[in-house]
Amino acid sequence: MLNESKRVPEGVADVHSFDLEIKEKVTASLKKLYKSYGYRQVQTPTFEYYDLFLEIKGTIDKEKMVKLIDRDGKILVLRPDATIPIARMVATNYKNDDTYLKFSYFTNVFRSNDGQQSLTSRELTQAGVEFFGKQDIEADVEVITLAIKSIQKLGLEDFKIDLGQANYFKELMNISTVSNEQLREIRKRIEQKNVSELRQILDATDLNENYKKVVLAMPMLYGKPENVMEKAENIALNEEMKRELNHLRQVYERLADAGYEDYLSIDLGLINDLNYYTGIIFQGYVKGYGKPVVVGGRYDQLTKQFGSDLPATGFGFYLDDLMEVIKSSYMDEQVEMSSDFFVVYDEKNRKKGLATADLLREYGFIVESDIVEDKLENCVKKVQRRNIACILQVKEDAIVSIRGKETRKAYKDIEELKSEILT
Repeated sequence: MLNESKRVPEGVADVHSFDLEIKEKVTASLKKLYKSYGYRQVQTPTFEYYDLFLEIKGTIDKEKMVKLIDRDGKILVLRPDATIPIARMVATNYKNDDTYLKFSYFTNVFRSNDGQQSLTSRELTQAGVEFFGKQDIEADVEVITLAIKSIQKLGLEDFKIDLGQANYFKELMNISTVSNEQLREIRKRIEQKNVSELRQILDATDLNENYKKVVLAMPMLYGKPENVMEKAENIALNEEMKRELNHLRQVYERLADAGYEDYLSIDLGLINDLNYYTGIIFQGYVKGYGKPVVVGGRYDQLTKQFGSDLPATGFGFYLDDLMEVIKSSYMDEQVEMSSDFFVVYDEKNRKKGLATADLLREYGFIVESDIVEDKLENCVKKVQRRNIACILQVKEDAIVSIRGKETRKAYKDIEELKSEILT
C-alpha cells in the first residue's frame, strides 16, 4: 500500500515547472489584453456559503460542489465558479453605481469528481471577463471580440466561435403548450442535434404541424451565418423571434466588419442553460480538441437574484483543459531554456562572480550561480542537461562565456561583458 503522505488526492495534480511557466506566460498575456480594454482584475473568496448557490439559477450542478462545515455549523463550498461570486460582489458593493463595470478574473475553481471526468478535474483554473451595466450590442461585440483575441493569445488560430441566441428558442417556446418535462426533452434533443428522437417527442404532443416543423428545423440551424439567419427568419412564427434574430445578425455583422468573419459560425441549436442565458450565447472550439474552450453569453437576470439589477455579459474558459493544446503551439519554443546564464567561480573569485550574476539579473536575465571547484567540463555537462543557454566562468583576469561544447569568448571585465550583451 502506498503511503498516503506521498500521494495527492484523486482529482488534483501537481503542476511541474515547464507546464507552470507556459501557464504563467498565457496568464500574463491575457491579463495585459483584458487590462488594455479597461477590465480590472478582482478575486473572490475561496470559500463561499452554500446558500449563495442553492437558489441561484446558474450553470453549476450543485451536486458537484465541494462542501464542508465551518465551526459554526454552516455549510460552505469551495468556489465552484467565478461568475456567480463576482455577481454577488457587484450586487453587494456596486448597487448604487450608475455606470458600467468591467472585471476580469484568474482563479481556481473546485468541483467534485463524478467519475466521468479526468482525474485532474477537481481543481481547475478559470479565466474570463464580466461586463456589467450595459445591455447594448456593443457590449456583446466587445466580449466576443475579447474571447477571440484570448484564443489567439494562446497561440491558436484554427478555431471557430459558434454564435447563438437563447431568446430565439425562448420566444418559440413561449407560444407552445408543452410541459416543463417535454421542454427539457426537446431542448436536450436539439442540443444533441438528434432529429429522429426529437420527432418522436413532438409526435407525442398536441402541437400543430407548423409549430412542429419549426422545432424540427432548430437542430439544423447551424453553419454559415448568412444561410442560417435567412432560414431562421423564414420559419420564425412571430415578431419576437425575428427581433431576437435581428439582434444576433447585428452582433455578427459588427464582428465580421472588424475582421473576424472567418472565425464565426451560427448555431441556433445552442440553447444550453436557458434559465441562465438571456440573449447572445457563444462557444469556441479549437480544431482537434473535442470540448468547448470558451463559453459565454448574456445573463441579465443574475444580479437580480442578489437584489440588484445590472445587465451583464461575459465568458470563461479553463486554462488547464487547454494545456496540452497550448504546449503544442509556438509557446514551447519560448520556454525551452530555463535560465539565460549560469555563472561559475572558485572561492577566490566568489565576490566578483556574485557581482556578475547580480548585474545580469538587474538587466532582466535569468541567472543561476555557484562555486565550482571541480573540472569545468563536468559543470558544462550538468548545465546542458538543465537547458541553460550560456555558462560564464568568472576568473581573476577575465570572464569566459561558454555556449555549447566549443564556443568560448573571453571578456576582460564586467563592463566589457555588459557592453556586449546589451547591444
